[in-house]
Amino acid sequence: MTFVFVVTACSSDSEGTASQSATPASSSSSGDSASAAASSAPNPNQSSSDGTPIRVTIGGTVLTGRLWDNATARDLIDKLPVTVGFSDHQNMEKTGPLPEELSTQGMPAGEDPSPGDIGYYAPGGDLVFYYGDVPYYDGILRIGQFDGDMDAIADQENGFTARVEPAD
Repeated sequence: MTFVFVVTACSSDSEGTASQSATPASSSSSGDSASAAASSAPNPNQSSSDGTPIRVTIGGTVLTGRLWDNATARDLIDKLPVTVGFSDHQNMEKTGPLPEELSTQGMPAGEDPSPGDIGYYAPGGDLVFYYGDVPYYDGILRIGQFDGDMDAIADQENGFTARVEPAD
């Protein structure tokens, strides 16, 4: 007969709220690589003021945003400027193929993007601008975030082009 013990601990933060953590009973090499991938993923609560500033130009409209510090975003930054043709998908996101695939080293298998996120869809090699609520999906990698609302993206017709470049 085998017994598994899980240790839990409660702590209190400066606001007096309790948080709970658990220590797994065992670990495996696959769990270690999953932990490494998760630690390199951007924090979902990361401020849009963190990261490398970018400018996205669509016709006469200029949007600003940030690319976060992860392998995929750094690879895109190295390839900027780039002009991409976009299509709409399910009234939630605009996607466009990049000229070259980006690195996915250390990135999670998939993510749950939020409106305003900038992503990379690894299986298709597409840059993605999220303006609707897209659920978790394998292959989605969050690489940045726009600074403002997404109306200018949502209102674009299929086939628009956007130039993505570093903001000076």
